[in-house]
Amino acid sequence: MEVGKMNAQAVEEANQAFQNQVSSQIARITTELKRMEDLLRFGMVDRRVLTEFRYAINRIRTTGWQVERWLDQDERGLHVLLTEDRVRVVTRVATELANQHDLSDKNYSGIRALKQAVEKLHLALPESE
Repeated sequence: MEVGKMNAQAVEEANQAFQNQVSSQIARITTELKRMEDLLRFGMVDRRVLTEFRYAINRIRTTGWQVERWLDQDERGLHVLLTEDRVRVVTRVATELANQHDLSDKNYSGIRALKQAVEKLHLALPESE
């Protein structure tokens, strides 16, 4: 029985160490982001890099919000919250693309891959809610 207590204690200590590491990293990155905001105010940045940066920041912001909801005792579970957010994002993007009138008139790069991904998603979705 003593071994079981030691194992449970070791797991708890490992979980606490991991939590402390994540919290410390979040604090460090928050400080760096505040510095980055000051630098961005000068406006001297490659537009593509800025777009990728904004996308990454938005994803981490959304994931952080979902984790916070989960920590606040949302019973549905973190995986469900993250999946629901992905569904929301894909729905918004798909709706925007569907409303783009020149989508079929032009030869946009990646259209074939998009169509295949949408067809694959369609097959994965349940028939009715």
